[in-house]
Order: sequence, then C-alpha cells, then structure tokens
Amino acid sequence: MEEEETIEERDSKRLKATSQDAEQHSLTADDDHNDDKPYDLVMIDNINQRLQNTRDNFLKKFDEQIQKLNDEEKCLRTRLDDVTSKIQTCVAENGNVENISDNDTVEINAGGKIVAVKRGTLTQIKGTRLEALFSGRWDNKLLRDNSGRLFLDVNGDCFQSIVDYLNELSISSEEDRPDLPTVDRENEHIMNHQVELFGLKHQFLDSNIIKTQEDEQVLHRMLREDGSDGEMRLLYRSSRDGSMFFHSRCDNKGPTIAVIETSDGGVFGGFTNESWKSVTGQPTFAAADKAFLFALSTASPCKMKLKRVDGERAIVQGGNLAFGSDLSVIGTGGGIHGQGHLCFRLGKAYKLSPYHEMNASHEVPIKEIEVFQVSDDSPPSQLKVFNEATFFTREINEAINEKFVNLQNLERDVFGMEKRLKEEKEFIETFASGDANDVVMLNVSGTMMATNRATLLFAEESVLAAQFDDSKWTKQGSNSMQVSDWSVEDVSNWAKNVRGIQEDVSKYFKENSINGHELLALNEAGLKMLGLDRVGTICLLLKEIKTLEKASKDVVTLIEHSPYCFGKMLDILRMKRLHSINLAEGPGCVMISDSQQKRFEKVVNFYFPGESSTFILDKTFAEGAKVDGRPSTNAPQPLMAPTQNIQQAVIDCIRFIGSNNDRGANINLVILQLIHRGFSESELRSTVEQLSNEGIIYSTIDERHFQIAE
Repeated sequence: MEEEETIEERDSKRLKATSQDAEQHSLTADDDHNDDKPYDLVMIDNINQRLQNTRDNFLKKFDEQIQKLNDEEKCLRTRLDDVTSKIQTCVAENGNVENISDNDTVEINAGGKIVAVKRGTLTQIKGTRLEALFSGRWDNKLLRDNSGRLFLDVNGDCFQSIVDYLNELSISSEEDRPDLPTVDRENEHIMNHQVELFGLKHQFLDSNIIKTQEDEQVLHRMLREDGSDGEMRLLYRSSRDGSMFFHSRCDNKGPTIAVIETSDGGVFGGFTNESWKSVTGQPTFAAADKAFLFALSTASPCKMKLKRVDGERAIVQGGNLAFGSDLSVIGTGGGIHGQGHLCFRLGKAYKLSPYHEMNASHEVPIKEIEVFQVSDDSPPSQLKVFNEATFFTREINEAINEKFVNLQNLERDVFGMEKRLKEEKEFIETFASGDANDVVMLNVSGTMMATNRATLLFAEESVLAAQFDDSKWTKQGSNSMQVSDWSVEDVSNWAKNVRGIQEDVSKYFKENSINGHELLALNEAGLKMLGLDRVGTICLLLKEIKTLEKASKDVVTLIEHSPYCFGKMLDILRMKRLHSINLAEGPGCVMISDSQQKRFEKVVNFYFPGESSTFILDKTFAEGAKVDGRPSTNAPQPLMAPTQNIQQAVIDCIRFIGSNNDRGANINLVILQLIHRGFSESELRSTVEQLSNEGIIYSTIDERHFQIAE
C-alpha cells in the first residue's frame, strides 16, 4: 500500500506548479492576443485550464479505479454463479434435501455398533465432513448395510463418543460448551484419527481462555482483515509448560497469536506474522508488518493496529513475550500462580485503544498465557494487484478501499465454496459410498463388528485378504445363495416345505412367477392378490417370510478369535486404508493392553504369517499399565539396552517409538514406559524439556510428539 500524501505536501506541490506556469507564461507571452489582456486575466485563463486538466485527470483516474473494481466484481460474481449452479446440480443428482428434516432419526451402523441420532445433531457443526455426510446433499450415494442403515467403517465406540459430544453440544450454551470427545487412554489415537476423518479437528480450539465460539470467531475475523487467517494450533500454555519454555515451544513457528488472561478476567493479546526467535545478549526489537494487538474483554472487542506501515518495533525477540513496548509480559511470565504481570504501555508502536483504561500505563497479574500457531489457509488470490487509494477525497478513498476489502472477502468465500464442494465429493466417493454387498458383517466370538471389504483386502499378503477376495468370497462370505437371489423354482420349492400349509399353495407362487426378491416384499395384501384366501395360511406365510427377511439381513461371517485382538487389528487396517486414500494421517502407535499382548501377537501372526506380521505389529506398543490404570510390574518394555542414565533412557525410548510412527513418539507414552523402570515423572518431564532446549529432540505435529534430531 502507498503511504498517504499529507495536506501540506499537496498544497506545496500545487503552489509550485502555479509558480512554474506563471514563469512559463512570462517567458512566452509575445502574442498580440496576450499583449491585449491584463496579466491577471491571463493568469486566470491558465488556472482555468489547469483546473480543467486536473478535473479530467481526476475523473480519468477515478473511472480507471472503478473499472478495475467492477471487472473484479464481475469475475467473482461469475465464479459464484458457477459454483452455486454446480452445488445445485450435485444436490439434485445425489441428494434428498426436500424430504429431510433436522428431526429425522438417522440409524447408523458404525463398525457394527448401531447408533441412532437426530439429523440436526449430526449437522450442527457447519462446514465439516460430518455435516456434509448427513446434510441430505448426498443421501442417494451413501453406503448402507442390508438393513438400510447408513454404514461407516469406523470404530463404533469412538463414533459413539463423538455423538455423545454432539448431543451435549446441542443443549449447551456458548458459555458452557461441553468437554471434547473422550475415550479411554488406550483408544485416544483412534479417536484423534476419527476426529480428523470427519473434519472436526479444526473445530475444537484447545484453549483454557477462549471459551466461546463468538470470541474465537472475533479472532478469526481480525486475522482475516489482514489476510492472515488460518487454523489455530496450541503451541504453548504457561500453566502447563512453565514460563521458561515460551521460546522452546514457539520459536521459528511462523505466524502466531498470543492470548493472555489476567487475574481480573481480562483477555488481551497480540498477533505477529513473524516468527519468535531467541537471541544471544539483550532482547531486541523486530519488525512485523501485519502485527496487531487486541482486547476481547472490553465492552466491545477492539483491535489496535500498527502506527507504522513497516511494522517497526512491533515485537521483541528474546526475553519474555512482548509486543514492542506496548504490551509485554514481565516477571516470570504468568501461569496459574500469577507470578507474572501484563504491562500496558499503549501508543508506542501500536495505536491507542478506544478504551481509556487500557491506554493508561499499568500492570495486571497474569492468570494464563496461550500461544497458537496460525497456519495460512488463505486462497491463492486471483485479484489484480491493488494499491490503497489515496489520490481522491477521504470519502472516495474509503469507499474504494472498503470495496476492495469486501472483494477479497468475497473471493475467500467463493474459494471456500469451491474447495468444500470438491472435498465433499472426494470424501463421499472414497469413504461413504459403495456397494452394500461390500459391507461385511462379522460375528467375532459373539461380538458383532462390521467393516468394508476393502479394509480386509488392504493387506494383500494377509490371510484376511485371501479369505475375502473375489475368488473365494460371495455375499457375507457364505456359499449359500441369498433369498433375494432365489429363482421362481427356488421360491416354489420353499413354499412346498413350509410346515403347516398345503403343498398346492406353492402353485400360486409359481403361476405368478414370484422370485426371491419379490417374495421378501410380499405382505398380506400381496398374498391375497396371488389368490390365497385362508387366514391361517396367510399368517403362516407372513411369519416365514419375516424369518427369511431377518435371516437374509443377519447373515454374518464367524471369526473365532478374541474380539479385543481382532478389533485392534481391524482398527489399524481401517486407519492404514484411510491414510492411503488421503482422508487421514497414518495410524499412530497403537496401545495394547498388557493382559492381551501375547494373545494379540498370536492373532496377528495367524492372519499375517511370517514377516508380514510387521504390517500390524510395527504399529503397536505395550500399554505398560492395566487398562484400568493400575501399574503393572511385569509390563513388556521396549527392546532397548538397559541404562540408568535418564537422558539416554528418554532418547532411546523416543527413538524406539518414533521409528514406528511418522508423527513421532507420544511423550506421555515415553514417560509411562520409563516410570516402570524406576524414573520419576517430574525427572522425566524436566529431562524432556532440557533435551528439547538443547535441540537433541524436537516436537513434530504438536507439543506431545517428539523425534530425535539425527
């Protein structure tokens, strides 16, 4: 953006131009016409011409500026009409929105677990894959089981936990949002995977300070004004990490937003588009041209922008968290004990707040500090380069600049619609659609499970893949013909063998050419239309048809193994398959209960003989504790050389777990394993922080996962 020219500079330029015109006139005034005119009149004529030229130039520039904006508006309107038309076409071809209601009860087969929930409950978090799935826009394409229930190839217990969260969310106020979906510690990795799968990952801001969606939306709106909006991921929390580790958690992470809660309930903070850095020696000022300060706890949320366009002295590198001299943390940096203070000195690098009490220099004890990484998810702009309008009057400049900002917002909205439509189609086609015959019902030693046949076929060298491939597997793995596939002759023979009815009843079915599919659809009226009139015969036939229908739906494949072990194996296969089609990250390190460890390895080796067992076992890890949380003294340990050096023990354990997991080692698992070797939790956490500060280990996807810096 160009800097606005001051009034004094403009007046100076105009006076200079007038003087030059007058001088030029005096040098060339040798016409008889000019000789006849008074000097003042000549000057007036020149000024009139200059005014006309200025007016023409003004209108030309104004028309050019408006034409640029109108051209961009036309393009965006065309894109909006195009994507709207595509959405309407897609809904018409695949959806059923006219016949659905938020009060509809939706029955879902979630990996064999039957879940019933209102449609409106499932669709309340807009813009997520979960909302798209149950919106009605894709109802005609969704995969269903043989009973007509929507089928999801996921862990049923984790999906039930998500539904429980949504049920509670629907009756909660903004100020009393429910806790995020939770499961037992052993299945946390599966829950995280499922939250990502359904597009809920970015909906749950991990914050102890931002407690309402309204406040979260305010922050996103402030970020969006400068083109800096994106996903907010927690890097640092003072009450959890301690004041010493601000830089180790936040340095070199790109754009971040800091949120600070004071002891009196105030919520303040700032954004910087430049990375925080540690420095040797004294802390130094640094520039950040998109930085700003904010307050959420004032009567109305406010944003304090930079005074200088270049963002000079916007942040301080090294030392405590500080946005120039205007808003800084002093003391130990905050936390739940209030040792640190937030120091207000507004008006230095940033503009003053509209609230006088904020502008006065003062300090307030800190309750909590949170710093979030802001990932850039802004669309690639197709708008032409536009410099801020400063040439016209203030009112015109403001209107032009405001229109450009709104065009940027419209472009972002249109891009979002285009992106969501594309992602929705890919998600439905790869995860939620398919042939009902590929929904495999499993009776695992009395526990019902269900999965997509593609999941069982994913590991091509496994016994499972051989059991369910096309050459050996018919519907539900049974060689017996399904009732719906019966011929007219099959139906007739069935009728002859129905106990309690006369044999000649079968002729009614044969004469009307009733096949198996039609047999399952017959009701009392249908049987009478066939020519049957005896009440007893009709009742017996209806009873037998109902039995056939139930048997047809409930045909399952028997799996004679531990439900726990087979279920764990199935979860790993599901996550691996979803990762292969880019719907979720790869499976983390799966925790196996101590009591099931040996049995699990046997089951895996049965289905994945020889070296193929690593396909599953490389993604598992001994729990190191009973499922109920009680320590186990004989828990299997990682295959590491024994050592009493705590640093080496942590490094070895991180290397062992991290080698089997692209996400890195979950530090909680590392600590849990090493506690059973005699180390204390406080020593271990202190060692992890020390190794992180020294650069020996580094965090990967979040503050809980680490890898060795090798």
